[in-house]
Amino acid sequence: MALVAFMSIPGLVLGLVAFAVLDHLGWWAHRRFRLPWRRDEVGRPVSAIAVGELDAFFHGTHRNQQDQRASSLMMRDDETDGAPPRTRIDLDSGTATVRRPLD
Repeated sequence: MALVAFMSIPGLVLGLVAFAVLDHLGWWAHRRFRLPWRRDEVGRPVSAIAVGELDAFFHGTHRNQQDQRASSLMMRDDETDGAPPRTRIDLDSGTATVRRPLD
C-alpha cells in the first residue's frame, strides 16, 4: 500500500520531504556525535539533489540549468585568455615583472 501512495505525485512529494527531514537529522547527529557509519560529505546533500530532480520534472528549463551546472563542474577553468602573460611574479627572488601591452 505504501508503494501505491508513493507512486502518486503528492505521495512522492511527502516522501521526499520525509527523506529530507531524515537526511537533515542524520547530518545533525553526525556533527554532534560523530557517527562512525556516516562520512564527512562535501557538496549538496542527497535530499537537495532529489528535490532538484523533482523540480526539473515539473519545469523543463530547470533540466537545462542542472545540465549546465554539471558540465561546468567538469570543465577546466583557465584564468588566462590564451595570450602571452603580461605579468610574471617570482616569489623566490621577490620580483614582479609587468610588461605593457603592445598597441
